[in-house]
Amino acid sequence: MTPSGAPVVRWKAPDDLKRWLSQRFNRLLAADLRTPGATIEPFQITTPELSAAAIAQHFASVRAWVDAWSEMIARQVDFEITWTDWETRNFGRVRIPRIMRVLSLDAAARLLGRIEDAAKARQRFASIRAVDARLAGIADQWPAFIAMSAQDFAVLCRFLAQIATKGIPKTRLREVPCAGMHTKFLENQRALLVPAMAALEIPANPNARTWAGKLGFLEDETCQFELRDLDGGLLPYPHLALPVTELTRHPIGVSAAAALRGIVIVENQATFRALPSMSGVVAIFGRGDAVRTLGAVTWLRTRPLLYAGDLDHAGFLMVAGLRRDGLQGLETAFMDAQTALAFKDYWVDDSSRPGSQRAYEGLRAPERAAQQLMAAGPWRLEQERIPFDLWMDRLERWRQLHA
Repeated sequence: MTPSGAPVVRWKAPDDLKRWLSQRFNRLLAADLRTPGATIEPFQITTPELSAAAIAQHFASVRAWVDAWSEMIARQVDFEITWTDWETRNFGRVRIPRIMRVLSLDAAARLLGRIEDAAKARQRFASIRAVDARLAGIADQWPAFIAMSAQDFAVLCRFLAQIATKGIPKTRLREVPCAGMHTKFLENQRALLVPAMAALEIPANPNARTWAGKLGFLEDETCQFELRDLDGGLLPYPHLALPVTELTRHPIGVSAAAALRGIVIVENQATFRALPSMSGVVAIFGRGDAVRTLGAVTWLRTRPLLYAGDLDHAGFLMVAGLRRDGLQGLETAFMDAQTALAFKDYWVDDSSRPGSQRAYEGLRAPERAAQQLMAAGPWRLEQERIPFDLWMDRLERWRQLHA
């Protein structure tokens, strides 16, 4: 619009206002939820190098810039500009915009095309506040609760109503009695659950090992891992449970360690318990998110590892996390696109939460291809759907490779 270096190039335009509002919209809507009609700070329309001479020299560009602001204000409701008059020798008085005030959250939402988000956030926030007024403290979480399905949001409200009156039930996270709640619901809604607990002033357990335990749930399930000695001579017992602290200290004796050829980690309990005898191999039942604690078990880093989990957000996040935590030798079974497509008839909706792009760093190319394929739904292929004879064939090939 102007020659290189001309002042108007660096003056704020309506698009700058949109970017400014977009960067602040989540915070502005949260403030409006807590206090309807909350004031929005004014937008300063900066004009570096402004002078009467500069206006006269670049008058055509200045006029086009002023017209852009005038047209914008004419099209919008609840926007207000403060102007400053400048006198120029050749063109007389020129009105320069100085401050833009957005007078309502709805005005910002209309400009950004997010009026539906604002309406849905208000509706759902009203439902949450109706459960307990203290839950106004989770207004900042509005993007999470408008992203939920209507069914999941109804379950969330029922759960919040229960704990607001009765506190956290003394059960495991996946055993909470709440109508319509599936076993992974609370894990998937962790981003909402933690601040909700704080808003409801429910006492935490700072000495617990896990985030669920810190909230007050029983955590014995995540404190211990089940192990099976498929060899028969590596562990004191053929099937035992160990706290992660014991697992960290290397439960396999020095004399038996030389015979250890590898570790199999499976997330499906039925598969874990059906694994056949196999020389030199110990199996570990992963127990969902708790498997991430295995990354701290340093002696596993020197052993061949085979991991099998669901083909979903959570499964791939676990693989990537374990490798980043130090288990670089970890291999996976049936967590590739070829397997996913072979069993496409068994895909179901994935209810687990996706991670950031960085959270998937550590996946190898076949796993990454499968992760992107399943995330497009998002879909889940559960390990239970893999026929056991295929599992046995994969396990035998892996054991022979590391014999």
